[in-house]
Amino acid sequence: VGLAYLVGWLTAMLAIRVYGNLVLPFIIHLFIWGYLIGICTLYLLILQRLYNQEYDFFRFIAYVAIMASAGAALIGLHLILEDHNLRPLSIPILIINLIQLGLIVFRYVFTPDANPAYLFYDLIFFTGMAAFSLFMLANIGLLAPVRRQLTSYFDRNSVAIRTED
Repeated sequence: VGLAYLVGWLTAMLAIRVYGNLVLPFIIHLFIWGYLIGICTLYLLILQRLYNQEYDFFRFIAYVAIMASAGAALIGLHLILEDHNLRPLSIPILIINLIQLGLIVFRYVFTPDANPAYLFYDLIFFTGMAAFSLFMLANIGLLAPVRRQLTSYFDRNSVAIRTED
C-alpha cells in the first residue's frame, strides 16, 4: 500500500508541478476531504475499542500505527498542492478529540468496571491525536521547509508552458 501511495504521490507531484496539470489539484482536494472522512471514521472506530477496553498492547500499537500512517498520508497529499491549507481539516479531528476526552473522563470517573491499566494507553492515543490536530490548526510552519524544497526543485525542472506576448 505504501509503494502504491508513493508512486501515486510522485506521479501527481510531477503532473501538477512540472507539467502544469490544472484538473488534478481539484481531484486531490476532493481526495483529501474523502481521506479526512476516512480518518475520522477510523478514529471513531478506534475510540469504540478504546472505550470498551477490548485490546491488548499489540493491538494498541496497531491502532497508533494506523492513525500515524493515515496522518502521514494526509500530510503527503497536502504537500502535493502548492497553496493548500490544513486548518479546515483539523476541525473535525479536534471535535473527535473532545469526544475522546469526554469518553476518557466518563469511563474512568463514572463507570465502576473501568480497568485503570488502560488509562495510560488512552492518554497516549489522546495526546498523539490532539498534537496532530493542534499542529494542523496552529499552522506554525513545520512543513514549510519541506514545501519550499519541493517547490524550488520542481520550479527549476518545470517545463510548464509559458505564454509570450
